Amino acid sequence: MDFSFENHAYNTVIAKAGIAGKSMKAQITRATIPMAICWIPMAVYTALNGTFWTGDITNSFITSFDTQARILVSIPIFIIAEKLITPRLELILNQFINAGIVLREDRNKFLEIIRKRTHFLKSHWTDLAVFVVCYLQVIIVLLYESTSTSLLSWQINVVDGEHNLNFVGIWSTVIVRPFLLFLFYRWLLRIIVWGTILRKVSKLDLNLFAVHPDLCGGLGFLGYSIRYFSPVALAISTTVAGNMADFMLIEGMHLAELKYAIAGYFLLITLLFTLPLIPFISKLIDAREESIFENNDFANGMYREFRKVISKGFDEVNIEDLKKPYYSSTTDLNGVIENALKMKFIPFTLKDMIPIWTMAAIPFLGVIIIEIPVAELFQTIISFVM
Repeated sequence: MDFSFENHAYNTVIAKAGIAGKSMKAQITRATIPMAICWIPMAVYTALNGTFWTGDITNSFITSFDTQARILVSIPIFIIAEKLITPRLELILNQFINAGIVLREDRNKFLEIIRKRTHFLKSHWTDLAVFVVCYLQVIIVLLYESTSTSLLSWQINVVDGEHNLNFVGIWSTVIVRPFLLFLFYRWLLRIIVWGTILRKVSKLDLNLFAVHPDLCGGLGFLGYSIRYFSPVALAISTTVAGNMADFMLIEGMHLAELKYAIAGYFLLITLLFTLPLIPFISKLIDAREESIFENNDFANGMYREFRKVISKGFDEVNIEDLKKPYYSSTTDLNGVIENALKMKFIPFTLKDMIPIWTMAAIPFLGVIIIEIPVAELFQTIISFVM
């Protein structure tokens, strides 16, 4: 199966440098290199410039939650997640064949769907287009932030009333932000490609079983794909929560003012990882309806014959009748038919959503803590350490 989410420019460069493989050391190295390139120059410059820690939590490099969250948490997770998620999604795709859901005569079509949809991700032109989008976004955001200098106080120099980006500001604009956006948009493209693969697969003549005990026609394994994307949800949430934390500390915003933004964000996260499974709804509805009619026909025949066996008068019943297998057969049949009647139309459950919601919520605990008056305590601790 020609399926991979690891084909992009950064991995190509890393592989040529001899850093490859699935070992933990290789994964840590792949994640540490860009993190160090992004963070160390900024840390060194601010340390020399006196803005690494100024004594004020609102205008120091080390207490910029947005910057630290992006570089030290989101970037490594986005990179490591590639090796974690790709083989698990491949298990999902293999299950279509291993479980006989994709018919034998459609296997080549199935493999061709995967090959065509993932080919887009392997193109260097895709990487180039993503980088162009990233730099355009950075320029647009920079124009907005130029009117809010408090958010960039340690990234700018003020000379004769003019605000100009210093080395840290330039490094952040040219290197850090575009690279983080590149990783984010690559994952967004992967999720879109994953959705198109599943949509095309859902159009095949699938071998579904409405009486399957997973109550999803045998497609219950698709729900695991939502869980597998949990690291990506954590990385995205870390960046979003870090940005909100800076607004609360620097601009004086309160959690109550951000509650609708947070609620909207969780709705988007939910849709982002569940929409790829929605195309299977029509297949599950058709399988359920077809099975109900088939089961009813069979059940009617079974109970017709069962009636002949149990049609005895009071005096005709004996102890041997209690040993007959007919009763357990009908009970088993009832259980099978009940599975079809309880069959769900959506191939995932609330349990599949809990891991993604949990990982997405963890970074926001820091935002909640900021609302509690601990900023002074945090500032005192930093001052003591520094």
